[in-house]
Amino acid sequence: MSYARKMDRVHLLPMELPSASSINASGNKGKCSFLRRLAFGFIILAALGLLYVPAYHSVQSPLLGETSTPGILGGTHVVASIAQLHGWGYNTSRDVCTYIHPENKTTILSPSDLCTPPPFLLVVVCSAVANQKARSAVRNTWANKYNLDNSYNFTVRVAFLLGQSDNETLNNSVAEESEKFNDIIQERFLDTYNNLTLKSVMLLKWVSTNCEPTKYLMKTDDDMFINIPKLLEFLNARPQSNGTLIGCLICNAKPILDPRNKWYTPKYMYAEKAYPNYLSGTAYVMSLDVASKLYQEALKTPILHLEDVYITGVCAKRAKLRPVNHPGFSYVPRKADPCLLKSVITAHKVSPTNMYTTWSKVTDSNITCSMSNHSSEEKRVTLVRGRGNIGYYIVKKKPGSMCA
Repeated sequence: MSYARKMDRVHLLPMELPSASSINASGNKGKCSFLRRLAFGFIILAALGLLYVPAYHSVQSPLLGETSTPGILGGTHVVASIAQLHGWGYNTSRDVCTYIHPENKTTILSPSDLCTPPPFLLVVVCSAVANQKARSAVRNTWANKYNLDNSYNFTVRVAFLLGQSDNETLNNSVAEESEKFNDIIQERFLDTYNNLTLKSVMLLKWVSTNCEPTKYLMKTDDDMFINIPKLLEFLNARPQSNGTLIGCLICNAKPILDPRNKWYTPKYMYAEKAYPNYLSGTAYVMSLDVASKLYQEALKTPILHLEDVYITGVCAKRAKLRPVNHPGFSYVPRKADPCLLKSVITAHKVSPTNMYTTWSKVTDSNITCSMSNHSSEEKRVTLVRGRGNIGYYIVKKKPGSMCA
């Protein structure tokens, strides 16, 4: 039989076809395989989406994150996708010694003979590097050298405390200012708002190292008017200096938890529901034994960026020190009434221009005042302190509670 005919016979042989059940099984198998691949694809897309969203938000808002942080000031707390504080993220060390270097000299500029002989009162004005006009206004008014040297029965010295700027021109200007006035303390830290606690601890370090025989230390800001004669009158009347920690007392203050707020305090920085009672950082006075105790306690206490809460609240509580209120101190602006200004110790939010005006009114000997002016001002300050939302804290007064 020829090859061609053999091939014809082959083509005519019946072919073995798959059964209907096998066709259905194969089809279902393929369908299931397709569904599995589809589901797997969705899982991959979902995983990529989960990776993308945090990555996107980390670019849009570098202050977001997620971690579990032990050793928080006030307790242990789990941080989950909450806004971090600029400069003090949850992974940033809050060990004071890391920044203060207690065993080393960190001072860049320091006044010569500021505490020789030891003054009765040393006033340190915390000032920003760029605030030259504010420092000039203070020097020419309540801290003018002639009055400090000749008008009081006690030795009073005033200096300005600054950190460093990332602008070398400003740093050079500060060096020239120091050369001219010999009243600037400059320390090695970046002078920013969230570093105010470092500035205050640096103040305690410098004073403890250089001015230990001094009797009283006042910490204040460059937008504050200080009535030195009234302050000296009060301090001189105290039966003893030791244990002094006075200012404008703030009670039952609660941390701000809104990340959009300038004074936001995340839970990983402070986990308690309320701060300890503390003194407004606008101005407070302490004896040198208290300054030493607060400094030593700060070296063992994790940093909280709100310097007044940290120094006069948290550290004071740990050192078993009690901050005390004095009605002559206030963090609210005073009325431009010379009789009121003569009767109080501090006035807040005084611009360089208004500093000269205030000084002129306070030193005007032709103005006579009555006691009624003083009592009305004390009442006004007390009412302001009782409001529900002031500055960077929320005050919740308990029925019958006293803030004194």
